[in-house]
Amino acid sequence: MADRPSPVFLTTEEVLLMGTMATYNSQAEASQGIPQQWRSFLKVNRALKSSSNLYGASPCTGDRKIHYLTGVARGSPVAGGDSLTIEAGEYAFVLVNEPVLLRDTWNWLLGSWLANSGRREKRAPEFEKYTSISETGMPIGPVEIWIPLEPLAND
Repeated sequence: MADRPSPVFLTTEEVLLMGTMATYNSQAEASQGIPQQWRSFLKVNRALKSSSNLYGASPCTGDRKIHYLTGVARGSPVAGGDSLTIEAGEYAFVLVNEPVLLRDTWNWLLGSWLANSGRREKRAPEFEKYTSISETGMPIGPVEIWIPLEPLAND
């Protein structure tokens, strides 16, 4: 990846997401399943199609699986019985202008950038915020990545 985005440190308030959660056994399975998950979610929630308030979020679990919520912030009318709380606090924020670079950006952030950031990932949900989702279930336009952070422990 030629141009790396520049993460900035931002704080956010608590946000309750409502939507549909799915569990995947691997990154490959998630990469195939998440677009279908978005298509199903948007089919049931047609009024959200043009919303820029769409979230994809992954809670921390200990089962080594990928849990992924397709949803919106509470207050938006939505069908789906699952919820997830985005914790208030400090996050690494990155704007990815080309959605095709999302996976590479995540890999770089978690595999390289984080180790040199002076912080570590907090055990809290990480999330993406979308401008729009296409009929194929893929993001359209810039995508925000938010990674929860905490200071490194002084050993």
